[in-house]
Parts: sequence; C-alpha cells; structure tokens
Amino acid sequence: MANLLTGKVALVTGAARGIGRAIAQVYAEHGARVAVADLLQDEARAVADGINDSGGRAIALELDVTDPNSVQQAVDATVAEFGRLDILVNNAGIHRGHLIVDFPLEDWEAVFAVNMRGAFLCSQASARQMIEQGGGGCIINMSSASGKKPDPQGAAYCASKSAVIGFTRVLALELGEYGIRANAVLPGATDTKMLRDVTDRVPGYMDDLVAATALDKIATPRDQANAFLFLASDLASHITGEQLVVAGGEFMET
Repeated sequence: MANLLTGKVALVTGAARGIGRAIAQVYAEHGARVAVADLLQDEARAVADGINDSGGRAIALELDVTDPNSVQQAVDATVAEFGRLDILVNNAGIHRGHLIVDFPLEDWEAVFAVNMRGAFLCSQASARQMIEQGGGGCIINMSSASGKKPDPQGAAYCASKSAVIGFTRVLALELGEYGIRANAVLPGATDTKMLRDVTDRVPGYMDDLVAATALDKIATPRDQANAFLFLASDLASHITGEQLVVAGGEFMET
C-alpha cells in the first residue's frame, strides 16, 4: 500500500492510548511525522518511541487540551521539531457516567472542558498555524455515534459529541477558503479502556452493543484509525464538513 501521508506533519491529541494511539501509529506507517500529545506523558513517550524504533519519526508532548497555554506550546513544539503542521486530530476525550438527576455539575463541566473546549482550543491554535504557513491543512474531530443517539448514563458525553459535530461544520465553512478541510469521525462501540469503563458499570451493555451491529462485533482502535487515515489523505481532498460513521452497522442514518 502506498504511503498516503508522506511529507505531512500531524498533531494527535489523546494519543497515549486507544484510538489516539492507533491513529498516531497508522499515520506514521503512512509517512507522516507525528506529535504524540497527551497528559499521560510516560505512555505518550512509549508510543513515540515505538514509532521511532519502527523507522518513523515522532515526538511526545505533554498536553492539557483544556489549557490554552498548553495547547499553544504543543503547536509551537510540533512546528519547531518538524517545520510545519498539516493535520490536527482532536481525539482527546473523557466520559463521566451518571443518571441526569444525579449528575454532578463538576463531572458535566469536566466532560465539556475536554471534549468540546479542547477541540475548540486545539483547532483555533492549529488553524492559525495552518493559515500562516499556507498550503491548506486538515482538522479531524473525534465525535461519536453517541452524538447522534442516546446512551445510558451518557448525557454529558452525548451532548458534548453532538456539539463537536456542529463545531466541525462551522470549521469547514470558515476555513475552506484557506484550503483547510474539517471533518468528524463518529465511532460506534470500540474496544478501548473508555468503553470498558462504561460497560463495566452497566450489566449486559457490552452484549447489547455487539448484538446491535450488523457485523456482530465491535470495532478495534485500528478500524477507527483507518477512517482518520482516509480523511487526512488526498483521497478525501474534496470532503469537508462531513461526518464519517464507523460503527459496523450499529447506527445507520437515513
């Protein structure tokens, strides 16, 4: 398979684990130089080391997506190391599960701070860099099938991921004149620690998720990473403002 991202530089948030780690690895396999950004610095460094040991190029960055200074430092460090920034993946996200009547305000605000404020701050700083350097760019936001359908104890998560979809559309509208594309990926159930944390709290939920898919299985992180690869590549050069659902038939829009 041809390298789809040769010469590109990508910043991937929440890249120490799960889907973010898989995205960083797949991007590197396809020739991108990757900034592996996460609060979990030791794990981010392990991901970057693995990419470098495999012949790719990566750096690990400590990043708090809710902090504007931390976000700007991550963008600056990426450009200082690799000379430019072509691709931003807003993958960092958290889930806090409670019934609405019992939902602590601090948990509600924490979910929105990471999932939506983080996407805004990283997109703003990265878009400014892409506009300044010229040559276009690509922003891919991690939404979720949960942004389109309700999940048990998922009020904050579902609402934040729905907000990401609207935000992505405005990004596409405003940044198109600079050649910058913006799209969202909406994963269905995917075998990550985040999902396991949810299903462990709700008996039978994992079985229900598997049964709901047309393919009779949940996704792997690499299944999702391949969607992010496509959207970052020139194969998607005329796609912007869209939502790509990767859910194995769990969720089908009409």
